[in-house]
Amino acid sequence: MIRISTRDPVFNKAYCRAMRALPVHELERPSQYGQRWRTEYQCRIAGSDEFPHHYYVFDRDEDYTWFMLRWG
Repeated sequence: MIRISTRDPVFNKAYCRAMRALPVHELERPSQYGQRWRTEYQCRIAGSDEFPHHYYVFDRDEDYTWFMLRWG
């Protein structure tokens, strides 16, 4: 399991690229978008007290590696 912050500059760049590539569908609620994001990239959002600081948790190392190779 890998927990990574969106404040990490390399991950943040990959994260922004992936967000641009997964557009919001019309009439889609934020929770629906979040579910699509987690399904597509095999990760989940970890809670944080520092808004808007987020952590993403990749349950498998392979998912994180694939994500960074694809978007990094």
